[in-house]
Amino acid sequence: MAANLKQNITRSSIWLRLVYMIIFGIAFNVAEFVILAVAVFQFLASLFTGEPNVRLARFGQNLAQYIRQIIAYVSFASEDLPFPFSSWPEEPPAQPAGEKADGKSAEAKDAGKPAKTAGSKKPATRKVQTTPKTGRKRSQT
Repeated sequence: MAANLKQNITRSSIWLRLVYMIIFGIAFNVAEFVILAVAVFQFLASLFTGEPNVRLARFGQNLAQYIRQIIAYVSFASEDLPFPFSSWPEEPPAQPAGEKADGKSAEAKDAGKPAKTAGSKKPATRKVQTTPKTGRKRSQT
């Protein structure tokens, strides 16, 4: 056991990994701040234009993948060094919120359909059940 411990302590690769872990810990904190800024800008873009910025959404998705890579490396789940020691993660663009698989939004699909009026809704029906113990009828909606 003592010989194994000494061998592990003198191994230079484990100390180099510690240096990388510190660097990526700092990068993680910077990425946290950047993702918060992306979220604020996306909110403002949605507020003023009615839809999120597609390029910013893609960047946010890539940044999330980068954060996943950092976590995998510092938790010893991966031996692959994240960016800048490897390429920047490029995720395919995700579907924006409210968009279906065919690329049309739910609002665009409903645009050709007639609008539902308040009177077109079916009235609620009442079900009547008899309770087993008392035999009384009770209504449910």
